[in-house]
Amino acid sequence: MTSTPPVTGRPTAAPATPARPRPRGQGWLVTLGLMAAAPALLATGLRVLQPGSERLAKLASFIPYGLVFWLPALILLALAAIRAWRRGASGRAALGALSLACAAGLAATVAWQAPAFIPDGRPATTDPVTVVSLNVAQAADPAATARALSGADVVVFAEAHRGWVDSLPERFRAEFRYLAPADGSGEEDDADTVVFSRHPIVSAEALPPSNFQQWSAVVRLPQLGPVRVVAVHPCNPYCRPGLWMQDAAQLRAWLAEHRGTMPMIVAGDFNAVDDHRTMQALYDDGFRSAADLVGAGFVRTWPANTRVPPMIGIDHVLVDDRLTASAFETFGVPGTDHLGVRAVIAGTTG
Repeated sequence: MTSTPPVTGRPTAAPATPARPRPRGQGWLVTLGLMAAAPALLATGLRVLQPGSERLAKLASFIPYGLVFWLPALILLALAAIRAWRRGASGRAALGALSLACAAGLAATVAWQAPAFIPDGRPATTDPVTVVSLNVAQAADPAATARALSGADVVVFAEAHRGWVDSLPERFRAEFRYLAPADGSGEEDDADTVVFSRHPIVSAEALPPSNFQQWSAVVRLPQLGPVRVVAVHPCNPYCRPGLWMQDAAQLRAWLAEHRGTMPMIVAGDFNAVDDHRTMQALYDDGFRSAADLVGAGFVRTWPANTRVPPMIGIDHVLVDDRLTASAFETFGVPGTDHLGVRAVIAGTTG
């Protein structure tokens, strides 16, 4: 009987487990998620670092638009991470980490932006005062301007040369009999700030010289008593290098020196958005935006003379801690590239 020879050699290896295929469309989800995260990350960096250079300040003007991209970035990358974890696909840990980073960016965005949409709730303890600010760009229609400002108590104009001031209708000059400076502006072609009031102006003072001459007026308001109204228009980031920060620092120092004796309202074209370092410095000093106090949200005022709606908010009304705001709105006037801002202000104990 013939026996079967033993089998020799290496044992047969078990078949390898095939790698699980990547979910269909995963590459698109990741690519689009990273593309959305890029502007959000840039905007967050600008918001945290608050650069002082003019070039980066121009980019920082659009921080809110960049921050909103955290939401689509989070949705896309989180969806990609969930699909990767369910299938055990490679890269799932990295996608999970990216999703957490996007969630953190979105949380920071909400923390930064939400207060602008939530009313402060500080109680008004006096009758209200209406303060209006408008950059007339040396060319706003005088009659339309007068109509838009009817009913205001105090009016601040920026870029208002003497010729434009003289062109205002007689009915406006009759309603707002007091102004600072007393002659309406500087030289004929100077585009300075001007304060008009229907109530007596007790005193006026020119701020230190800058690209535009700025003025302060002490107005005796029946609702509040003496109030310092500062009409501002510091230089923009397109001025010569260094002047934007220099003007802002000079204005901040002047305001700090003149605070404490009476309530203060600072209104005009600040050439800065809320996220800029120059505005954040004023908020650190205790000033509050009338728009934020009423929860007006993302207010945009420039440019206002194109088919596209205004993109950024550089016109503001700020108040110190002795004042609050109960209403805020913007309005348009033909001939200028700015929207005007109107704030209803009162005294407070909050």
